Parts: sequence; structure tokens; C-alpha cells
Amino acid sequence: MIETKRARFATEGFRIKRCNPDKTYATAQRTLGFAGEIDLSPVLTANKAPLQVKVDWGKWQDLPVDFAEATPKALTPEKAVKALNAAGFTGIKFSVDPTTGRLNAAANASALELQIKGKLAAALDFGQGRRHGGMGVYYKSYLDDETISISITSETKEKEEVDIEGAKGTITRMIIPPKRLGASTVITTKFKDDELLCMIQGGEHTPATDTQPATYLPPNSQSNGAPLFSLDIFAPLYGIGLSTVDQITGFERRIYFACLGTEEDVSMEAKAWAQFAYNITAIEVHDENGKLLGVEKRFEYSLEQFDDLHIYEVAG
Repeated sequence: MIETKRARFATEGFRIKRCNPDKTYATAQRTLGFAGEIDLSPVLTANKAPLQVKVDWGKWQDLPVDFAEATPKALTPEKAVKALNAAGFTGIKFSVDPTTGRLNAAANASALELQIKGKLAAALDFGQGRRHGGMGVYYKSYLDDETISISITSETKEKEEVDIEGAKGTITRMIIPPKRLGASTVITTKFKDDELLCMIQGGEHTPATDTQPATYLPPNSQSNGAPLFSLDIFAPLYGIGLSTVDQITGFERRIYFACLGTEEDVSMEAKAWAQFAYNITAIEVHDENGKLLGVEKRFEYSLEQFDDLHIYEVAG
């Protein structure tokens, strides 16, 4: 029997993934890259570069892609498709999206998740990398008690009352109901994470190496726009009556299809842990067919349904 009344306590965490360059939600069967003609040579060594691909909760595939026959200084999506498919990735096929003319990566029809990562991924414009930096289209997850709080506020247009009054004082009134336009979220975490920050607000993030420190260059005032990303929020649900923390009966999930964000102020106080907060605004978005999806989609899973998502393995 499915329990219909359940209480929510605290949060399980969240994960973020960049949207497609055409401002649509990136799915396992439609993850878009660049259009037109680009110069790929800056990220290539001897016409090759590694690319990391992960389908569902399988292992990351890290394979070199050879662009020697693809004219890397004047690369088109059609030429990129040949080079990428020849690399031998399992469970994924590259093609040209018929609607936008962009490079498209699609996993098999039964796949739930697709992630593409690396300098080459960003150069191919996966995750809006050519315009907003980053390392492709992949999940950054905070699902292991690393999240302090997630506050969600609906953005609404208040109801309106429009009156007209007759000569004898009779009032005719029209009431226009309120409308939900979006949602504002503030996420607070325990740890400093410039990779997450780059995914949210753009800029240039370079991971640490054995000889060089990690660096992050935030976008400046002349930067053109901000990246769009999707936000997944998870929260545990409990049954009616007395519960302990481990007696979870299910999970609530909210997918915000398209979000914009920036970092909040972070203080450096005496004898105090820093908290790292991000202001996120979710907006309405259209899918690839022009259908308005709205701001979010909400799910309520049983424990078995939640386990089938493998969200902890997907991020790994």
C-alpha cells in the first residue's frame, strides 16, 4: 500500500548540470554541442584530445579523439560526428541535431543519464563551454550531508482587482488570479567549491595539478550573459508518527529545468566556519519542440523507485 501522507525532514542534497547551448534541458538522448564552424586546435595535441563520457551509472569512458581528418581549424558538426563516433565510445552515438544543426550526443533509448566532460567537451560547446567556461555537461553533486540548507521561494504576480463604477455607484469587478512566474532558491553548503561556482555563474576554473594550484577567475562586468543550468533537489520523506532519521519511507525530488545563479557574500569571521551560499533563480523554459515546460517538475518516490535512479552512482 502506498502511503499518501508523509512528512519531509531536512534535505538529502542537490546536484547541478549545465543546460544545452540552445537553452534547453540536457537529456540522455539530446545533449547538444556547437553549431557552425569552430577552431578546435587550441585544445588538441597532435590533432588529438581526450574526452570523458559516462552513460547512466556506469564507469567513465576516457578515450582519445583523433581530429586529424576533420580539419580542426575549421571544424563543422558533420566532421566532428565522424571523429567522435570513430573514437569507440560505448552506449553513445554522435549526430547532427536536425532542428538546430548542432552537434548532438545521444545515449541508447533506455538510458536515463548522459555526462560528457573535459577540455574537449567544453571546446565542443557541451554545457555552453565556449561562451561560459566550465568542463562540459556533467553533474556536480552535494548528496552526502554536505548541504546545510535549501530555501525555496515562489515568485508570483499578485492577484489584481479591476473595478468599474457606474453613475449610481454600482461596482463591476474583474479579479485576475495570481500567477507563479518562477522560483528563487538559496543553497548553503559547508565547503568551498570553485568548480561548482564556475558551473553556476561561469568564468574560468582550472583544477589543481601536482605542480600548479587550482585557480578560478570569475566573470567580469563585461561578460556576455550567464550560463543556464538545471537543478535537482532531493529530500527524505517520513511516515506519520514517531520516526528516527534512518526510517525514510521515500524521497521528494524537484527538477528545475533552467536556472541562473551567482554566489552570495561569504564572510571571514573569527572562530567561525564559513558557509558558502548561492542565489539561484529558476525560470520557465521551452523544450526542443517549443512546448513550455514551466519552472519545475516534482516527483514523490518510494524507496525502491528512488534506488532505481542510482543518483549516488551517477555522480561518481
